[in-house]
Amino acid sequence: MTPIELFDYDINGYVYIEHAVESDYLEQINNRMDEIEDQVVGERGDMGIKEDPVVRFDDIINLESKLLPLIDNPVVIPYLREMIEKPRLKSTWITFKWRGGGTGFHSNHTPTTAHNYYHFNGQIRHNLFNVLYAFKDIDPDGGALQIIPGSHKANYAIPKGENIDHLKIKIPMKAGSVLLFTHDLHHGSLNEANQVRRTAIFTYCPGVIANSFGGDALYDRLFEEAPEGSWQKYLLRRPNGYKETYPQPEMSAG
Repeated sequence: MTPIELFDYDINGYVYIEHAVESDYLEQINNRMDEIEDQVVGERGDMGIKEDPVVRFDDIINLESKLLPLIDNPVVIPYLREMIEKPRLKSTWITFKWRGGGTGFHSNHTPTTAHNYYHFNGQIRHNLFNVLYAFKDIDPDGGALQIIPGSHKANYAIPKGENIDHLKIKIPMKAGSVLLFTHDLHHGSLNEANQVRRTAIFTYCPGVIANSFGGDALYDRLFEEAPEGSWQKYLLRRPNGYKETYPQPEMSAG
């Protein structure tokens, strides 16, 4: 990361990058997402979608091999190296949000406690780093993520019962783009448009933190299948405190 990127991220808590997924690969992903979306609509029907306009598939990386290359996306790797100590993959999921579907506002920061340092010894450090992929364009009213910039560093808790909408901004995204942000940032979303919001989230954490959806063995199969010496294999390793269970590869490793 360049000094201006670090300064920008430190102040705002996020960075937005277009063309993070190559067009051919993005088309392959969307073809598969079309199949999943059609299956959901077929099973639930229009009334079911209106009653529950959010469908989320957790631990998607163990279910959909098509998404494996996103684990070690070369666009994202430099940010993982820079801002997470001994990074590893923590959780993955895809979400479809129809009109009316949203995610309530939340964050880890209330404000932060002593064991959740965001900045330590001159470096940004994350306990939970979110990587949000847009598979289709997301307009401001189409479920664009809403955030309060800088809320990850607030010294006061968010006032309960107060209207803080004037502090929020929306981040529209282009298909194939990625939004990187600290989970300490106050964030949420609501789709108020007719198009379906189609996204994936990959979260990363230090090697000391456990997986979200299963035990230590959650990624063992994928770890064994990943190429030796690759970032993918490194990021899929088991948590084991601050002891490395697989050597961190060089920056250029595939």
